[in-house]
Amino acid sequence: MKSEQSSKRNIIQWTAFGIVMLTLVIRITLILSGIAQDLEYSTMNAITWTGFAVGIIFLLVSYLFPKGT
Repeated sequence: MKSEQSSKRNIIQWTAFGIVMLTLVIRITLILSGIAQDLEYSTMNAITWTGFAVGIIFLLVSYLFPKGT
């Protein structure tokens, strides 16, 4: 059985997934720890949307590389 090789495209896509998941984990951690009460609502939104935007940009950049076989 042939092992799956890591292509640049897959690495960038997994990085994008990691960024989005890390953003959500940070948001949940801030909310559960009570730190989010001291932050403005707009700051919490900025954290979330910045993480999503960076993740989407990484995902779009990954399509510039050819799909691994």
